[in-house]
Amino acid sequence: MESIPSSLIKSLNDLGLSNYEAVVYAALVLYDNAEAKEITDFLSISKPSVYEALDRLTDMGLAVKRISKPARYSAISPEMAIDLLMDRHRKAADLALVTLKKLETETVKTDKEDALWTIYGDANIEYKIRDLFGKAKHEINCMIGERYIPFIENIRIRNVSLHLMVVSDNPDLERKLQALFPGKNAEVHVISSEQFKIPPPFAPPEFEEIHNLMKIENTLELIVDDEELLMIPPFISGSISVLNTRNKGAILQMKMMSHFNWQRFVEGAEFPFPARPARPGKRDDEDFQGRQSGRVNEEKITGGTASKPQ
Repeated sequence: MESIPSSLIKSLNDLGLSNYEAVVYAALVLYDNAEAKEITDFLSISKPSVYEALDRLTDMGLAVKRISKPARYSAISPEMAIDLLMDRHRKAADLALVTLKKLETETVKTDKEDALWTIYGDANIEYKIRDLFGKAKHEINCMIGERYIPFIENIRIRNVSLHLMVVSDNPDLERKLQALFPGKNAEVHVISSEQFKIPPPFAPPEFEEIHNLMKIENTLELIVDDEELLMIPPFISGSISVLNTRNKGAILQMKMMSHFNWQRFVEGAEFPFPARPARPGKRDDEDFQGRQSGRVNEEKITGGTASKPQ
């Protein structure tokens, strides 16, 4: 069994063969054709295990049984064997994907969706970012540092509304990203890190000290379909971790901050920002309630009463 590398066995395991099936197939490739006894003696494993593996390999089409006494077996060519195994994997993957997509639409809602989860490790973070970008159905709002661009540059997203703001001092990056995410529904802008050093009008006196404790290039704020939030705070740290939640309150608060940053850095609006236009279909009674609320607050401040129009 020393003639069969463990790396080969592991690769064949990954392609769907058991340990016995992998070593027996490899032995048949070495022998060209052999009896079960020869394989048993060579591999030093039990005869029943060899016979079971030979039957399974024959059923899968990876080995050919010759009618003789005793029976002899030969392996099909490695190229054909790998093609067969890969085809089995592709068919299994296609079937699993169809079934899993159906299950995804029938997701059971639980109270745990409001929880705040933490994701560690670059690989896990990349998978989560790619997953959210890929499954977006309506809208993506995202502000990220340039360090995360490799995570998204090869993602194919649906025809959804994309607002992407990237923190970078690379002047050529915006053109590259606009080519990666074309279409009338995509707005991509690159903002230099220097712009974040300018305090907003409401900044506290400690703004500069706070800014020095942060590394804005580490920022990641990703909101998908107003349903899920992924956030990496701009901390100065060698390793990163991601906060992930479906909590509506957290999502709306982060979306408000995202809207503030977009107006400030992309649209160049002065604070206080102009009010957003009313949403289409907003009821008149909602507007009336808003005006009434404003009048009540004014009365409380002035101590007066609202007079009827003459």
